[in-house]
Amino acid sequence: MQRREAIAAGSCLAAALASGCLETLRREDAWRELVADPPEGIYVPPHADGMVTYGTATAAGRKISLMATRPHSFWPVTDAERSRADVRSRHAVHLMVDVRDSEAGAIVPAPVTTSIRRGGTAEASDGRNGAADRDPIDRRSLWPMLSQRMGPHYGDNVALDGDGTYTATVQVGPTNADVIGPLSDELERSTSVDDALEFEFEFEYEAAEIDAIERRLIDEDEGRGEPGALEPMRDHAGGDHGHDHEPSDEQQQDDSDGESDADRDEHAASPFGFDDATRVGSETSDDITYIAAVVEDEDRTDADTAALAVTARTAYNQYTLPFASLIIELSQNGDRLASGPLRETIDSRTGHHYRTRVDPVALVRADELAIGLETTPQVARHEGYETAFFQPDSVTLPMPLAFE
Repeated sequence: MQRREAIAAGSCLAAALASGCLETLRREDAWRELVADPPEGIYVPPHADGMVTYGTATAAGRKISLMATRPHSFWPVTDAERSRADVRSRHAVHLMVDVRDSEAGAIVPAPVTTSIRRGGTAEASDGRNGAADRDPIDRRSLWPMLSQRMGPHYGDNVALDGDGTYTATVQVGPTNADVIGPLSDELERSTSVDDALEFEFEFEYEAAEIDAIERRLIDEDEGRGEPGALEPMRDHAGGDHGHDHEPSDEQQQDDSDGESDADRDEHAASPFGFDDATRVGSETSDDITYIAAVVEDEDRTDADTAALAVTARTAYNQYTLPFASLIIELSQNGDRLASGPLRETIDSRTGHHYRTRVDPVALVRADELAIGLETTPQVARHEGYETAFFQPDSVTLPMPLAFE
């Protein structure tokens, strides 16, 4: 925001109700000026927004949800640099796609693209719309993103052509992560609802509905601008995010068949609660909580190796951090025994994590495990996360006395 715009936003905030500027604040993202100098790390942002859900579909190992909220700024990250993507007047919605594996509810790292056209799916199939209406009005690759209320997802600000019916085609590519277990074949290839290529969602866009989405100002006495985080929205798979609408009967049935919020919170705090896992410990650095364990090598391609698994999650809300690069080092009395990068991985027991195979001899001899963040999570940041995870220090954990 330029200096002139910032001054105007401050004046508008001071007399919002009297001057009719409140809607301008909502549309132009000027609440940002309430935290002019954010701390280095996770902090409580100045507002909390609601959202609308346009549709959900499950097929071939993935659960996909399409959602929207009002447009807002965010911060794309490339390597260790961030930039700001501002709201433009043409933007109609901030479009969001959630991609989870249908068994564990874990975030699936993958390329996600959207194509939006006017009209519904039936109109396109029977030719009622003209060729121009069948042409996409918007096509893009979505940013991997992280927000305090939704957790990890994919999204971007999108322009639409006024109120009406639209069809969004969401294409999900093969996952970038290693997949262990029964979903491996499905998650490692592109999937779709209809033809193994893509998901389609028909939705009604109304500018008034987006403008009416709740935006709650966070007061100073609630910690605005201070280290901390907003409470997550709870009713999506994996406990990583949700929305402000009452769940449908079908959604309530889905929730009753899966984990409760308490179960998911417990799993986030102790992701290695199974018999063949030996927990090493946990430590937090730069607002990232690492939990490490030695687990059985489920690939079983080499009976003489074990696997070292590490979860990397945000402090406060314990959100999974995908698209990062982690390294480990095992040492004894300061002498390195083994080291190397970890691979991003999904399995049905731990969900999303990072792992590598390790020589059992090194595990037995090691008295210390060091975990380092080599590349910050390559996800665009919503307010409250844009300054976090850029100054990582390695964490060091004592190894258990012995591995049998």
